[in-house]
Amino acid sequence: MDWFFSIRFSQPLCFAGLLLLPLIWLGWRASARAVLLWRSVIFVLLLAALAGPERVRPTVRASGPDEEPIVALDLSRSISRPMREWMRKAVAERFSASAPIRWLVFAGGARAVDDGRAWLSGEAPAAEVRPEQTNLEALFAELLRERDRERSVFLLTDGWENAGEIERLLPALAASRVKVFPLVPTETIGVANVEVKKVIAPHRAVAGESVTVKVFVENHNAREVEGTLALARNGQTVKEERLRLKPGSHVLTYQSSVSGDSLNSFQATFSAATPGADLYGHDNRSVAWTAAETKEKVLLLNGQREQGKYLEEILRRRGFEVTAVSPNGSPPPAPNGYAVVIFNNVERERLPGAYLAAIERHVAAGNGFVMLGGDHSFGPGGYRDTPIETVLPVELREPKKEEKNRAFVLVIDKSGSMREDNRILFAREAAKAMVRQLKDNDLLAVVGFDISAFVVVPMARVDRLRGDFDYQIDRLKPGGRTYLLPAVIEAKRLLERERADQKHVIILSDGETGGSQGDYIDLVSVMKQESKITVSAVAIGDQANIPLLKRISQYGGGFFHHTYDPRTLPQLVTQQVRERPQPESPAERDYLPLALRGSELLAQFRERAYPPVRGFIETEIKRGAELDIAVAKDDRRFPLLASWRYGRGKSVAFATDMQGHWTRSWIPWSGLQDFWGAIFDWLRPPRESVPPHEVRINIENDRPVLDLYVFQETNGGSQFRYELAGRGSKHNGILKRIAPGRYQTELPISAPGDYRIELAEVKGAERKAYPTVGYTLAFSPRSEVPKPNVNVALLEKLARATGGEINPAPKSPEKTNEVLFSAEPLRTPLIFAAGVLFLLEIMFRRFFPPFAAY
Repeated sequence: MDWFFSIRFSQPLCFAGLLLLPLIWLGWRASARAVLLWRSVIFVLLLAALAGPERVRPTVRASGPDEEPIVALDLSRSISRPMREWMRKAVAERFSASAPIRWLVFAGGARAVDDGRAWLSGEAPAAEVRPEQTNLEALFAELLRERDRERSVFLLTDGWENAGEIERLLPALAASRVKVFPLVPTETIGVANVEVKKVIAPHRAVAGESVTVKVFVENHNAREVEGTLALARNGQTVKEERLRLKPGSHVLTYQSSVSGDSLNSFQATFSAATPGADLYGHDNRSVAWTAAETKEKVLLLNGQREQGKYLEEILRRRGFEVTAVSPNGSPPPAPNGYAVVIFNNVERERLPGAYLAAIERHVAAGNGFVMLGGDHSFGPGGYRDTPIETVLPVELREPKKEEKNRAFVLVIDKSGSMREDNRILFAREAAKAMVRQLKDNDLLAVVGFDISAFVVVPMARVDRLRGDFDYQIDRLKPGGRTYLLPAVIEAKRLLERERADQKHVIILSDGETGGSQGDYIDLVSVMKQESKITVSAVAIGDQANIPLLKRISQYGGGFFHHTYDPRTLPQLVTQQVRERPQPESPAERDYLPLALRGSELLAQFRERAYPPVRGFIETEIKRGAELDIAVAKDDRRFPLLASWRYGRGKSVAFATDMQGHWTRSWIPWSGLQDFWGAIFDWLRPPRESVPPHEVRINIENDRPVLDLYVFQETNGGSQFRYELAGRGSKHNGILKRIAPGRYQTELPISAPGDYRIELAEVKGAERKAYPTVGYTLAFSPRSEVPKPNVNVALLEKLARATGGEINPAPKSPEKTNEVLFSAEPLRTPLIFAAGVLFLLEIMFRRFFPPFAAY
């Protein structure tokens, strides 16, 4: 019976042919019943043969590992204490204490041991396997020397090699019968270490300018670490900061300046407050280097202090190092070393004749010169018939003198109430704005008052005040009570001593003042009628004596304003100065500059429309000079901007000022900086320049690799070379072109230290030097130190090459009984039986006819 139930059919659908039996019976209904039955049996046997009969027999076979698994333990110094504890737990969870295991321990070398657990716990000395290295190649080379048999190696390591190269053995391992199963932690294991990964600073910058320095710090601990980060430039600490670093990466940004040294080092160093939080000090510092480019120097000589502040700011933004002085008795700086010298409305009498001759020689030697300003630059009796006129592209002529002028006294309340809402600040700004609006020959004084009156700025011409007016007015501080009458009397006294076409007093006050209204009305009435002095007033806030100030303005013939917002004071004062100007002289009107075509000086300047100027000094263009911008007057064209080459140098004349007197509409002009930029780019002596580029040095395969990116591809035939110096040795070589604009080389640096790299582009006999590059190797990249992560990429490659996998599912080490099934086909006996029955049927019908009759 068991034999019958062990029969299986692979094609049971063939039995559907039994449905054809009735058709057979109908076709053979004339035959005897015995023949019909006989043939039916034959048909069934054939169907059974077609159904693929098989006899299935079960067999039992013992299965399990044929030999002990191999467990290889990494005991190098890069295995931190938490990592070693994880390895101990992984071994305990995967391999029972009684399981047969073959143990290998390795680092720089490998050896077989009786029990690896003792080595993990530190009971056995790891010095025997050279823990200062990790050499996976040596471990598997030892295994490949054994006889060829199947082996499973469970590898517990961080995968970071600093000796040997396991990838060289991958083909041999793939051909062997060794399967590698690396066991790695699935979660990050904290390391008691804080690493200053890198410092990034511009690889070149202009000396004296501010640069951004970024420090990348990595806290490998599983908890927050407190410590101090110090940033030093060229060994001098520039920033020290107390930090609390959470686990993970941090980017710290600092600002520092670049010194004049050819190379500046920016070193970041971290010191943990708790030594146990940072056990490895080799990576606590990192260094970046910046090559310092020297600024070209400009000497700016101003007739008055602060007179050239706009021009000075423009020059600094264009990258020049500006020395601005106002000659006043002491000799000015010698022109040697300055690329451009500027005379900005400097009186001839302030400069010795020998100095003017030195300027002429300086320009002829290949440097630049600019003269601009008013009467003191181009006026009569000045530089005419001097070496300076020889240098200039224009001939000096006598300009018309201004005759009419105005005199102002600004009376400012400085009582204690002016502290509120920064009223005193805006009052000072109103005074400064007023100075900018007045002409050079106007007169101005400032009187402050509280309980008494005092002169803050003595009466003087505005062109003489502009240099230090801001400094004088800023001395005005709030304090005391309010009494206006003495201040108006002092203003009257100051104006009566001056000769001016118009005289004005402007009062700024925010408080209740003492004195009777009649005294004020009598005083200002006399000032208006007898001294021709007008008096105006601005009341600030609702605490001012508005009725009194309004009556003062009414009887004084001036204007009155009441404002609650002290920020409007500058606008109010300057508006009234503009509203009551003296009639302008013919020279004081708008002149529209005309740009002339073909100007070499302004060829790179795109603007062709210029703001109007209110005045200029008439000069004549010299033969051979170029008229760059002209102004039309009386049907003639006069130079506003002229240029020419003098000797090997260049000279420019700008026949108006740059402080806002005649060029008030130029100061806010958006094209002003580019205008002067084009002029100074033309004036500056030519110097060798290198194309825009960037240098990066990164560690690849434990070796420093230098990448040079040239953003302006050079012509064919150029070759980039380097010279490396450091630690008493020198090396040189050629950078390989690996892509358009990208050149690369591996630097022969292995020992920690500071190195200098000189880069040069060589084309035939020409050699163009690039800025020097600095590099510091803080520690050897192949040092055996803990890392926060496992080299999974290498371990995956090792597992894949040998047919293993990372972190395989645990399997039972015990042997088990495995049931296997074998199939015996029965198709041939059935076909044979059907054939025999068919022959017997033929024989019976031939030899036993009576049989066929049933």
